Amino acid sequence: MKTNIIDSNWPNALRWFLVQNTEHFCPWHFLSKPTEFDFAAQAFANEDTKHRKVFVFASRQDNDDFAGLEVINGLIADKVLVFHPTFNSGESERCWDIVDSEFSDVFEFLSSQIVPDMKDWALTEDAIHLLE
Repeated sequence: MKTNIIDSNWPNALRWFLVQNTEHFCPWHFLSKPTEFDFAAQAFANEDTKHRKVFVFASRQDNDDFAGLEVINGLIADKVLVFHPTFNSGESERCWDIVDSEFSDVFEFLSSQIVPDMKDWALTEDAIHLLE
């Protein structure tokens, strides 16, 4: 990601990966522009039973899983929420939480979620196919 579009208000853990152009962690993908996942953040705001907000920074390419940094009092915090929205229009009346897991920061998310997912893919997918 171009450093001039990385917001200095984002947690340093996220900025650390983005300034190094470390955005692809198959099957996960980090954002390449700040508004890339606004649609998923809106779905989260509509569907989260706890009425939280997130800044979404990652998606999993093979399903509708997303990762977002929790927004508290208008500020983007370090806490990562991994969620699976249904993309209903309007506010959801569901009683279950769309958040699948929570992590203290992007580094914990990377080590506890992304690396195991990458390993699972590596066991079944030849890396050469990723270059095609």
